[in-house]
Amino acid sequence: MKRAYGLGITILLIVASGALALGQAPKKVASEGEDVAGTVAILDHVWLDAAHNHDGETAAWLFADNFVEIHPGGILVSKKQQVDMISNTKLGDLAIQSSDIQVRYASPDVAVLTDTTTIRGKQGETNYDGQYRVMRVFAKQHGRWRAAGAGIARLPAQ
Repeated sequence: MKRAYGLGITILLIVASGALALGQAPKKVASEGEDVAGTVAILDHVWLDAAHNHDGETAAWLFADNFVEIHPGGILVSKKQQVDMISNTKLGDLAIQSSDIQVRYASPDVAVLTDTTTIRGKQGETNYDGQYRVMRVFAKQHGRWRAAGAGIARLPAQ
């Protein structure tokens, strides 16, 4: 867990120093002076890396206690179920590539992101090969951003 905190802080410092080096100010929410969009975009990558690396400890740190995700087919998954799936190396590895990540809504306490995610591979009996539209919701709880939920919908084959 300490590694996850260290990684998160390192990534935040890199992003912040990159914006300063380019002479650009990050987008801020005026009332808080915080770059909400930048922060949750980084946490989105932490989430995807945790899933790819079967890092349940980081996922548990990131997900809110009442986290919920809707999987393809309408299956509702709780925090515990999602962390267990991420941790389980026997389910198989998925190749996950996200693109077109956009922060659609940001306030001092809530942010909504969407992306297009291409997934290749199987987990257990479920074949995930295809493209998906993903929505992720982050909420600030007790002063810290946490993943509150997500929804995944398969895009039609092209």
